[in-house]
This record gives sequence, structure tokens and C-alpha cells, in this order.
Amino acid sequence: MLSIPVEMKKISLTMMDADAQRAALTLARMTILHPVEDSQNEQQLPEFPATPYFDVYHSLYTKFSKITGFVTEVFREPTDFTQLVTLEQLQEMDAQLKSLWALVSNVEEQLRQNHEKMLSTRQLIKSLHKFDSLDLDLSRLKRSSRFLKIMVGTVPSVNFSRLEKALSLAEFMIRTFYTGEGVQHVVMIGSSQQQTDVHELLKSADFRELVIPEEFSGNPSRLRLDLNNQLSDLEIEIKALNKKSSELLSSIMPTLQKSKDLLILAKPYASLATVLKGQGGLVFMQGWIPADSEKIIKKQLENELQFPFHMKLNNPEIKELESVPSLLRHSWIFKPFQSLVSNFGIPNYAEVDPTVLFSFSYILMFGMMFGDVGHGAVIALGSLIFWKRFPSVTIIAVLAGLSSIGFGFVYGSLFGYEHILTPLWMSPMHDPVLVLLLALVWGAFFLVISNLLAIRNYLVVGLTQQAFYSGKGIAGLLFYLAALFSGYQLMKHGQFGVLEMLSLFLPMAVIMRYQWKQTSAGFFEKALVVLIETLEQIISSVSGTLSFLRVAAFSLNHIALAAAVFSIAAMMGTTGHWITIVLGNIFIIVLEGAIVAIQCLRLEYYEGFSRFFSGKGKAFEPLKL
Repeated sequence: MLSIPVEMKKISLTMMDADAQRAALTLARMTILHPVEDSQNEQQLPEFPATPYFDVYHSLYTKFSKITGFVTEVFREPTDFTQLVTLEQLQEMDAQLKSLWALVSNVEEQLRQNHEKMLSTRQLIKSLHKFDSLDLDLSRLKRSSRFLKIMVGTVPSVNFSRLEKALSLAEFMIRTFYTGEGVQHVVMIGSSQQQTDVHELLKSADFRELVIPEEFSGNPSRLRLDLNNQLSDLEIEIKALNKKSSELLSSIMPTLQKSKDLLILAKPYASLATVLKGQGGLVFMQGWIPADSEKIIKKQLENELQFPFHMKLNNPEIKELESVPSLLRHSWIFKPFQSLVSNFGIPNYAEVDPTVLFSFSYILMFGMMFGDVGHGAVIALGSLIFWKRFPSVTIIAVLAGLSSIGFGFVYGSLFGYEHILTPLWMSPMHDPVLVLLLALVWGAFFLVISNLLAIRNYLVVGLTQQAFYSGKGIAGLLFYLAALFSGYQLMKHGQFGVLEMLSLFLPMAVIMRYQWKQTSAGFFEKALVVLIETLEQIISSVSGTLSFLRVAAFSLNHIALAAAVFSIAAMMGTTGHWITIVLGNIFIIVLEGAIVAIQCLRLEYYEGFSRFFSGKGKAFEPLKL
């Protein structure tokens, strides 16, 4: 049930510079090398032979990406994955794409400008309809003379009447030429001498001045005709440019296909620009490989490389464990759960991979909380509809549904009915206390397993003191077991004596002493930190266990919801009764099912993973084509 990331070995490869690209291509086809930079041999190996290659590759890739942003055709994959791409080939193709990009960008820029003009023209036509009632040259509205002031703008309809009266006293004429939603578009004409007084009136009436576009010069009807003609011309020009662009892109597709082939084959060597180091004719690189791939790598390199090479493999040292990438291998049934684990984080190489444990416990808890034969069958069968589109979600849903069916038989529940099936063990409705006790037992078992995994992880990375004396170590585990024992004694026998006190005090004293030694501060600060850590340990133990009461709570809630549905249905007629039953069951399956799925995930993440799983590992990212 427990697993760890795939065992890794550090590979050190020394070879001739002439074979470096061939080696990169070979390793990329195998997808089993996670390259890493070597910071220890910078003085002995100061050269980066792949850097010039990477620079040209990056330049070519950038131009290719720009051009293909306008391409809709699908590229085929290369037929020969053993072909080496020289620096000269990349440079030649880079020069070709530079010329092609000049042609493509010129056409696309013209298209962009014309589209902008079209949008602008359409906006002008849309704005022009507000001026349709004005039978005059609109350019006159943009000019005020020495003696005459002309203003165009909007004013809220509720203020128009008051403003009109006030302006008439100031010898200004105001006329509405367009009425919108709650506002009126107006033109005002008056003496320039009254401008200061009028300004205060306009401000109090919430007048907003309109800027008339420069293009509005002439009668509105004539303007509309001109703008529509411009729009037609632009549409014709855009159509011609689209045709030109399509023909151009079609003509250069063979070149683009060749570029893609070169980029795919050149990528492995270019990716090693910061990894590959050398001097003279020798190059050196390091990386991590699965331990079981040692022989096949050596055999492949012997077959592909033209010159002798030296390959050295080492097991990771303890100080390297945090930097070793984690490769997780699981069968198809566990793959979806691996994704949920990855949402929390990647397991550190030295940590236990919780995927399998998570899979079983998650599915088990879902069944405990949502035990119903009918509802489980609907989830399991209904999710199959989404198999092709969401295969991962379907696998989880089917397993959750089967678990729900299993616990449905245990509880004797079928679509909320508790009297049709005979429970194989017990019914939460008739024995809620037992359900609550079992939830606490499950929670205690879950937390003990989590603590044991944390101890194992500490020991593997050499954190012996933390494994023995910390709150997540053996001392913390003993304290938790003592708390369970003391709680049992108190609840069952009503006693809390010397044995119980010692069993709690001794591990807590060890934890406090460890925290005291680990804290570097003054006496009072140390005391405060130790006190807080001690309280946190106690609270965490209690709250973590009580969190699992939700397992029982949701199994009881499931029954309560079904009872509520039946109560409502009982008040209906025959037809209404069954409609209520069906809709109520759909409501329970969708809403409560989703809530239970989230609650199970929460328990896994915050009561399980957070106790033993850092999630700070590095994913295995192999060199690939």
C-alpha cells in the first residue's frame, strides 16, 4: 500500500564534443534523463559548447512561433528522429525565416491596420446616428467665434427643464437633438461674454461636454454615405489581404514544416546549453536517471556514439536527497489519484509517495460518509458517460460509487430507504453512537499512520533527533497514544491516575526539552515558544481526531436528508410523491455527493498530508524531443 518515488541514480557522462549532440538526441528519445547543472567543475570545465547552438535555436524558435501564430494547418511529426541538426542548418533556416517573417508581418500589419480602421469607422457610424436630426455641417459645432459660443454635450433629463430656464435668463439657447436613456444630447448657443456664469450653471446641472470626432465634417446624411463607402472599401481590401496572406502562408508551409522538423531534432542539444560543460574536445554532463535504466542507457550510447565515452553512476548522497527529482509510476487505476496528490505537492525523493494510501483511504471514507446502494450505483454508472472526455474523473467516480454501494449494504440503505435492505452490520440511523465511536477510531488510526510515515521520512533523510524527539516524531506519537489511552480510561472507567499522568507528561517533557534546545532566543522568549508549541501539540492532537467526526456526521446527515425528502413527499399526492422522491434523490446525489468528496479531500490534505508530506519535491522532467 505504501510506495516511494522510483529509485534514482546520478549519471555523469564524459564524451567527445563531436558526440554531444548525438548523445542528447539519443537520451531525448529514451526520455529517461533529468539533466542537472554541475556547479562543482566550473574552473576545470569553463566552456559551454552548446550555448551558441542554443542562441540560434532560440532565435529560430521565436521567428517560427511568430509566423505559425497565423497558420491554421497542422504540422506532421518528423519521420526520422536520428537526424542531427548542425549549427549551420539552424543559421540558414533562421535567415530564411527572418525574410519570411518580413513578408508575413507586412501583410498582417496591413490587415491589423485595416481592421482597426474598420472598427473605428463602425464606431463613427454608430455615433453618427445621434446627430441625424441636425441638418447642418457638423464641423460648425466644433468652432466658436469671438462673439458666439457653441457647446455640445449631455445633461440628465431630470435637470434639462431647470437648465433650460436658467440658460434663457443668461441669453443662451439650448436645444435637444437626441434623447438617450436618462440623458439628453443638447447643443447650446450664446454670447461668449456670458461663458463664466454659464459654466457654473452647466456644472450644477451635471452637463458633460461631448467631443465631436474630427471625421464629422459635413451633413450627417452625407457623412453616413461617405463612412459606409469607406467601410465597403475596407472590407474589399481586407478580403484581398486575407487571400494574399493565405496564399503566402500556403507557399511557405514546406519551409515551416522543415523548420519544425529542425526545431524538434535540435531541441535536446539546445536544452543542455547550461548543463553541458567542457574544455577542448571533451564535454561533461550530469543528470538523474531511474536506477533500472542503467544498462539500456549504456547499450544505446554504445550503439549511437562514434567515439569512446565514460559513464559513471552514483547513488544519491543524503545531502542531495532534496534535489533528486521524484518519478512516480502507478498503474492506470491510481493515476487519477496521483493528480490529486500532485495538487498538494510533489513528494520529495526521500518521502513516502502517498498516492496508493490516499487512493484507498479516500475511497473508503467516501463510502463511509455516503453509504447508499442506490446512490452509489447512480454515481458509478452515471459517471461512465464521461469516460471519453474525463477518464480520470470517471475512474475516481466509479470507485467512489462502488464504495458507496458497499457501505450501502453495510448500512442497509437504498435510495434513502432504510427498511428495504437488511444491514450487513449496522444502521447509522439506529446506532448513531457506534457510528461516532467508529469515526473516532478511524481518525485515530489515520493519524497514527500519518505519524509513523513522518518518523520514517525523518529517519531516511538523517533527521534522527527530529524523528525521536519532535512533536511529529516518536515522542509526539507516544504522547498521542497516551492521550488516547487516558481518554479511554477516563470515559470507560472514570479514572485518571498516576499511570495516565506519567504517560502524558513524559513524552510531552521530551518534546518540550527538544523545542527548548532547538530555539535560539532569550529565556523568556524560549519559554513562550515552548509553551506555544506544547499547546499546539495538544490542540492538534485533539482537533485532528475530532475532525474525523465529520465521517460519522455525514453518514447521519445522509439519512437526515433522505428523511426530509420522504417527509415532503408524504404531503404530496401520488404523482407529486414520486416526483419529490426522484428530485430529492437527485439533489442528495449531486449536492451531498460533491460536499462529501470535498470533505474527504480536506481530511486527506490537512489531517494526513500536512503531518508527513512536505510536497516540496521536484518533478522528474526528462530530456525529450
